[in-house]
Amino acid sequence: MISTVLIANRGEVAARIARTCDRLGIDYVTVSVDEDRDLTYHAGAVATVRLPGASAHLDAAALVRAAVETGCDAVHPGYGFLSENADFARAVRAAGLVFVGPSSRVIETMADKASALRVMADAGVPVLPGTREATDDLDALVRAADDIGYPLIVKPAGGGGGKGMSVVRSRDGLRESLASASRTATAAFADGRLHLERYVEHARHIEVQVFGDEFGTAVHLFDRDCSLQRRHQKVIEEAPAPNIPESVRRAIFDAAVRGARALQYVGAGTFEFLLVGEEFFFIEMNTRLQVEHTVTEEITGIDLVEWQLRVASGDPLPAAQRDITAVGASVQVRVYAEDPFRSFLPCPGELTVTHWPNVRVERAFDRQLRVTGAFDPMIAKLVATGATRDEALAAARAACAQLRWTGISTNLGFVGHVLGTPVLATAEHDTAYLDRIDPAEAFADPDLLSAFAVAATVTAPDRATPWSTGAPVGDRAWLDPADHDLGRIDLSVDGRPFTIRVNGYDGAGVRVRADTANPGVVCVPGGETVTVGSLPCAVRRTGAGWLCQVAGVAREVRYAEHRSYGGTAAGPEIRSPMPGTVVRLHVESGAHVERGQLLGVVEAMKMEHELTATHPGIVTVTATEGAVVTTDQPIFLIEDRSVAR
Repeated sequence: MISTVLIANRGEVAARIARTCDRLGIDYVTVSVDEDRDLTYHAGAVATVRLPGASAHLDAAALVRAAVETGCDAVHPGYGFLSENADFARAVRAAGLVFVGPSSRVIETMADKASALRVMADAGVPVLPGTREATDDLDALVRAADDIGYPLIVKPAGGGGGKGMSVVRSRDGLRESLASASRTATAAFADGRLHLERYVEHARHIEVQVFGDEFGTAVHLFDRDCSLQRRHQKVIEEAPAPNIPESVRRAIFDAAVRGARALQYVGAGTFEFLLVGEEFFFIEMNTRLQVEHTVTEEITGIDLVEWQLRVASGDPLPAAQRDITAVGASVQVRVYAEDPFRSFLPCPGELTVTHWPNVRVERAFDRQLRVTGAFDPMIAKLVATGATRDEALAAARAACAQLRWTGISTNLGFVGHVLGTPVLATAEHDTAYLDRIDPAEAFADPDLLSAFAVAATVTAPDRATPWSTGAPVGDRAWLDPADHDLGRIDLSVDGRPFTIRVNGYDGAGVRVRADTANPGVVCVPGGETVTVGSLPCAVRRTGAGWLCQVAGVAREVRYAEHRSYGGTAAGPEIRSPMPGTVVRLHVESGAHVERGQLLGVVEAMKMEHELTATHPGIVTVTATEGAVVTTDQPIFLIEDRSVAR
């Protein structure tokens, strides 16, 4: 059995691997960059090796050196980073260490999406039309796209997790989509090669967990439904996959095991399929542990990390196919630091959890976490299990509501809504379902709700007066005796102005509205929580105003500042929506731009965000490619054509 393993990863997967090592009595060594130093799994390590720079987890030589110098006999790559990098696996084995995963040959074959399709087609597994060779030659990819036809999907050859993937529906914009995908893939996987594949509309994403050992045995551990994705990144996963005819399910299992045997596969792997009606097509294989392995563990009772370590040590599979059973249902929710109401932009910052829900939680911190723009925005996973699918969905939705935190925005309010939709209850969703949900339609405006909550907080009635003594004397100007309402208060929510009118009082509640045409809502303050209508809103006083949290997102509220400006307005500034790096400029200062024209691209948390012109005019560029920018930092200034000289 392996005695000491280097965990060549970070975050919740490093904590997950460490937990199994602790249970099996295996020593482990962790690696750390500055952003990781306070994460919990380092405490149980026999050693922690500090690595320079946020990209150190992609430095194969440094990781192998760390394993050798600390006396490890194995390396576990986790998922992401170098977990599907054949050169890394080869370097680990060349150093005399055990790589916890399949052979370099298999990784190389299956990490290249084009060669994977060739091998699976030869094994009799159904595949989609697509390129058979991965390349970073954009001209060759454009020619291949014409042969494959549209719509098509662009996939990085060297990695998964949805990073760099995009759907292209026509030749227009194809080249820029390819260039963007290649940049993202290079940053995430150190491999900018791409693969093209015909895109199937209204499909479900079904995957099968497989395991193989050195003795030629291959088994499946049932299936998962991973259709609930945004921008090709999974958000909610469940096991087993619902609403699949048993004959089709058995055929998918057989195809996955047949593929594993054709590869002489050793270790944990996942075969991913698109399911359309009763037809299914292989799309890729992940030669590593999956982020969503948790739901398979929940329904089978099998520790997949333990199986990885035992198989890597040369042991046969711990169980035969006939002994592997599944009971109940399990749902996993990925908690992302992002704002659903602002195009799901990443939200780095400080996070403090005040209450964890009573479900399985995969995380690498106890209470406080600093989320940076250097890594993926996933900060934790909630795993809820029940005797039935309905029970598991209800438990997952309750967990989203029970998790309490302050600081940054997350997707939990959005996910909680999705878990309660009729479409999900009847399993009628597909891979595009989440992209069709507009958070602004699913919820009331969180900016307005925050303004309502603060207005109610500062104007709540007390015994002495019809308005609150909580507002400083200088703020009493909002009271306007000539108004039909009791008064008004001007607020700014993350820079967005609101005039909130106080209409009256209803017991302990305050009736407020945003304008005279709005019927308003009753807000009931209660400590640090204000119930706005029926929705709770956490309100916490800060030095400059209030920090509100509603529908899973955070908003800063202040008293409005009214300023007048002289002279001619130069036009709106195009600002960075998040802290990140300017990776591409598409215009130069002095150029004429049209409304909607692409100006540049900012990258953060392995995601790219395009900045476009809000109106026609002459542009001034205030940043350079490679520049690190902060949230709201101006990058472009567009002068209206009517005032341009």
